[in-house]
Amino acid sequence: MIILLYENGNLLDKIMRCLIVDDDPLICDLLEHFCSKINEIKGVTTTVSGFESINLIHNSSFDLIFLDYNLPDITGRDILDLNPSSAVIMITSNKDFAIDSYNYPKIVDYLVKPIDFPRFYKGFLRAKEFLSASQKTPEKDARLFIKEGGKLVKIKLKEVAYFKSEANYISIVFKNKKILTLMALKDLEPKLPDFFQRVHRSYIINLNMLDVIHTGAVEINKDHVPVSQRYAQELLRKIQLLN
Repeated sequence: MIILLYENGNLLDKIMRCLIVDDDPLICDLLEHFCSKINEIKGVTTTVSGFESINLIHNSSFDLIFLDYNLPDITGRDILDLNPSSAVIMITSNKDFAIDSYNYPKIVDYLVKPIDFPRFYKGFLRAKEFLSASQKTPEKDARLFIKEGGKLVKIKLKEVAYFKSEANYISIVFKNKKILTLMALKDLEPKLPDFFQRVHRSYIINLNMLDVIHTGAVEINKDHVPVSQRYAQELLRKIQLLN
């Protein structure tokens, strides 16, 4: 998740969440300490298990992943092949990995052990630049990778009618189909472009798909979606901006 904070129209900061994956607890502690020195990083999760990292990546939203290439239970390459939607900095003792890393666009840098803070910070700046550039994707081309069963699926956000929260899952509703993914609306909402609007604690709708607006509800593709009083005023404001 990246949260953009503004004051009088000026960008103040980016709050970044990081995941550290390394089977050496001392490396995890060192990287966590380095992260604590950077104001933009507000949340750090560490794990010494590659398999646990997979669950963390599937169930949470990370902007930056520090990933050990040589893990005992699963390789860093295997985790990369899952295509997590994060910038990745590889942690490795193998200098030759730099050549192989060009096969993975999400890898923004690699740190060779032992790691010092100046080199760490240089990698962080590369990740920050990468994430800033990724935010500039035109809204009409916006897409998202979501987990469906045991695979990652790319969806075009302009084709989504609405998102519905169902316990620990989200139903992603299109015109002629529905996909169920393990995720929370609160983690999804910051990733969405401006033509999406929260209208209920359980619903986020695509404003471009609106057919009818009722008192307390809207219609999208003949589906009735409730609109709570909390979000009604903001919904009307956003609709006026789109017209």
